[in-house]
This record gives sequence, C-alpha cells and structure tokens, in this order.
Amino acid sequence: MFSNRLPIDERARANTGHAAAIWLGITQILLAGVIFYRLYVLDQPDAEIRDFQAVLAISLFGFMGLQLFLGGIMPVLRWRGLLVAYLVLTGAITTGCLLIYGWPAASEWTDTWLPALLGPAILVLAYGAIARLGQRRIERQIRALED
Repeated sequence: MFSNRLPIDERARANTGHAAAIWLGITQILLAGVIFYRLYVLDQPDAEIRDFQAVLAISLFGFMGLQLFLGGIMPVLRWRGLLVAYLVLTGAITTGCLLIYGWPAASEWTDTWLPALLGPAILVLAYGAIARLGQRRIERQIRALED
C-alpha cells in the first residue's frame, strides 16, 4: 500500500544476514583495536574507556547469544566439551597473568585468582545453557512443522 516492496527469497535474506554479520564482526574488531590502542599506546586509564568496553561487551555477547538462541547454528557442547573449554580458557588466562604479573600474594586472591577462575566458568556455563535452549527451540519448531 505505501511502498512497492519486492519479494525477498531465502537466499537473498541469508546473503544479507551474512554480510551484516561480517560487517558487525569487522566493526567489533575495530572497536577492540581502538580500546587496545588507547589503553596500551596512549596509556589512558581504564576508567576513561569503560564506556567503549561496555559497548563492545554488549555487542559481542549479544550477537553470540542471539546466534546461539535464535539461530541454533553454534555447536552445543557436551559436559566434557564444556570442561575442556573451561580448562583451556582458565589455563590461557592464568598463564598469561602469571607471565605478565608474576605469582600473586595469597591475600590478593579475590583480585587475581577469583576472576581468572570464575570468569571463564560463567562464560562457559552461559554458552552451554543458551546453546541448549536454542537447540530445544529449533527442535520444537521442527516438530511443529512435522505435525
């Protein structure tokens, strides 16, 4: 009524979504580059770029969460896979921090060990939960189409 809209087939819609996802990824990488440049080249304090970090985190986790839940295209890991992902993330973070900062004092465990151990656990469990919910959603849609 208000516009002459051309019908869009599935292939055109998929190509548009793919191109948009690639562009989103490029802009996220550029934003991360700006954050690292401001932190490590310009030596700006962390507090001055918290807004950029928050926008990047919301963008990354929002995109991945939507892909997991709505798309059902990312792998659903079993418990063993989740454990391996947790161990790899924790090992990489812990090794990197130990190489950069050295062995922390026992009294500083809430600032050193807790984030290195709890952060990956939260990420891996959230990934597993959202991926399973997305898989169940897709399976329900398939069952509804079969009925």
